[in-house]
Amino acid sequence: MFSTLFGKKKLKEEKIAQVFVDTINSTAIDGFPTLADYINHETEFKNRPNISPQQVEWFLYIVFAANLYNLKRFFPSEQLNRMRLLIIDAFIVSLEGRHEDETLENINNYEAFICQLKSPTDEMEKVISKAVFYKYGLNEFQIDHFQKLNAPNPLVVKSLSEITGNFIWNWEDVLQKYKLVA
Repeated sequence: MFSTLFGKKKLKEEKIAQVFVDTINSTAIDGFPTLADYINHETEFKNRPNISPQQVEWFLYIVFAANLYNLKRFFPSEQLNRMRLLIIDAFIVSLEGRHEDETLENINNYEAFICQLKSPTDEMEKVISKAVFYKYGLNEFQIDHFQKLNAPNPLVVKSLSEITGNFIWNWEDVLQKYKLVA
């Protein structure tokens, strides 16, 4: 209430971009072992995928790209472009020891992949679930019916979506509390 009475606190776009990247990175990296364990024990699969907790890099790019894609829901085009640049720069720096060009290419490829999977009715957690399904080759572990369709079992997508929803940045909350300034 007081934030609306006295106005929102101002927060620099650079600062929130860094917090965004740090939070996405730590959440994805820390949360992936739990997700991998869940996938490995998914009862809808006929065999265990045996995803290792160390196979986190694809997931990190999936979560980052999905959240980057999601920015357009919250920002006007001029601010969106600034935020994207700040966030991408911070993400590249966060991946120490990687080539900048290769990282940028990976970001672009993963965001294009997210765009391919997203339908107008899909929520982002469902898109992340589908991306995980395809990137980790989970089709080969499904029952024959879904394997032949080369499509994720809707029950698997639904259960994964309940988990992947935890990896989506809550811009509504941030923008309700803060006014972002350049």
